[in-house]
Amino acid sequence: MIENKTSAYPTAASILAIAGSTLILVCGTLLTWVSMAILPHLNFPNVNVPPQLAGGSIPAIASSFVGGIGLFGLVTGAIVLASAMLLVAVPSQRTTWGVLILVFSALSFLGAGGFVVGAILGIVGGILTLRWKPSTA
Repeated sequence: MIENKTSAYPTAASILAIAGSTLILVCGTLLTWVSMAILPHLNFPNVNVPPQLAGGSIPAIASSFVGGIGLFGLVTGAIVLASAMLLVAVPSQRTTWGVLILVFSALSFLGAGGFVVGAILGIVGGILTLRWKPSTA
């Protein structure tokens, strides 16, 4: 006899999404820290700076770019984490949470994607959430 093994909420999907969002948040935090603590203090003596830019503006430009990527990673990671937690709390809204997890995990590639592994874990978690069916018993 085959037994239905569905649970009250998508356990594997939420665990994967939480793990992916954690990596996305760690990567975003690391990039933001590097942009504030390290990049502004670097010296680029061998860089040919265009005449329109001041020589000291290269570290500021690099810091702004990396900081923006880090902040985007933090935002996408927070949305994936919130969606994964809400998936556990309100599994009846699984389609909404699955779509949010899937979309923002894919968008996190623009914010370094949690060392790429975090984005992949989030995408797999989102797909599993959308494919999960609650038990009918």
